[in-house]
Amino acid sequence: MRLVAALAVLLLTGLAGCGSGDADPGRGGRATPLRVDGNRFVGADGREVPLRGFNHSGAEYACVEGDGFFDTPDGGPPSARVVAAMRHWGARAVRVPLNEQCWLGLPSVPAEYAGEAYRSAVRTFVERLNDAGLVAVLDLHRSAPGDGVPREQEPMPDRDHSPGFWRSVAATFPAAAVVFDLFNEPFPYGDPDGDRAWRCWRDGGCTLTSVNTGQPYVAAGMTELIAAVRATGSRQPVLAGGIHWAESLTGWLAYRPDDPLGQVGASFHAYSFNTSCAAVACYDRVLAPIARQVPLVAGEVGPTLAVGSAGVDASCPRSAVRDGGFADSTLDWLDAHGAGYAAWSWNPWPDCWALVRDWGGEPTAWGVGLRRRLAASQGGG
Repeated sequence: MRLVAALAVLLLTGLAGCGSGDADPGRGGRATPLRVDGNRFVGADGREVPLRGFNHSGAEYACVEGDGFFDTPDGGPPSARVVAAMRHWGARAVRVPLNEQCWLGLPSVPAEYAGEAYRSAVRTFVERLNDAGLVAVLDLHRSAPGDGVPREQEPMPDRDHSPGFWRSVAATFPAAAVVFDLFNEPFPYGDPDGDRAWRCWRDGGCTLTSVNTGQPYVAAGMTELIAAVRATGSRQPVLAGGIHWAESLTGWLAYRPDDPLGQVGASFHAYSFNTSCAAVACYDRVLAPIARQVPLVAGEVGPTLAVGSAGVDASCPRSAVRDGGFADSTLDWLDAHGAGYAAWSWNPWPDCWALVRDWGGEPTAWGVGLRRRLAASQGGG
């Protein structure tokens, strides 16, 4: 997500234990590795696995801020009890934003929450998700070139570290039920469309200005990130989000990144304040042709808001969430076209982005409709 929200965690005392001591095997059996079959994801048995659920934010920023590995009461990965609450909503997938520098253990981030300690925490969370029957969508969310500190999103991945990040992640999860979301929200040059931006997106090699350092850096493209994953022998599916903060997919098919295994899908981010694509007419014109050829996943979906982009930058209280409108029409369209989606976000924050009020999964106004939708589509888990 491109906007920085106030991320204070509300602690429910009865569910304060988010450490490794909780145990709940989840429901519905362990998730198995996926593959792309045409325009859908399927499991080992060949049956379709709809990637529908939500994000769980925290691992992309808590480590940099020195607060832990995740934005949880104890800083550790969400417990099996919390994961069981996620599964109880009827979700089949949880998107997990990650931090490049923390994963690689680079010196620009606190050593206590980086390197093997960070990787171990992420592995634990993925294992708990898979044990509960949930697919983990691992997303490169925060990054920085050189010795930069990854506090903000960059316009593109960097050749300094991003291919190494994906080689390491792919080697860590050779047989897990995971999908690799190559880069959260590309915005090369800030262009909403055009050959310059799409060539940079696919091929890399373009020079951009780092948001985190203010210095020029050479971007890595989607094709070379896929090559980094495949160099490990990994056959896991990957997602390539469009440009203009993953909002624009107009050139996605023409500039489709190369994957020798044909295991690539498209990612789109849907918010009510999108400027390029935020209505069914655009979905029909731009997204539908893509969804007919490859798996389409809305890696982030936001609620219907009573405030615009300027308002959410300043403040986005829970009272800003409205019923119906943008969120319902977007999710209805995605359901009707067999697309996946991950709502933002299953975190008990005191703002409009929170799907839950507490770690037990009590829904907010934004969460009520999503929980009902997930439960209906998956039979309640």
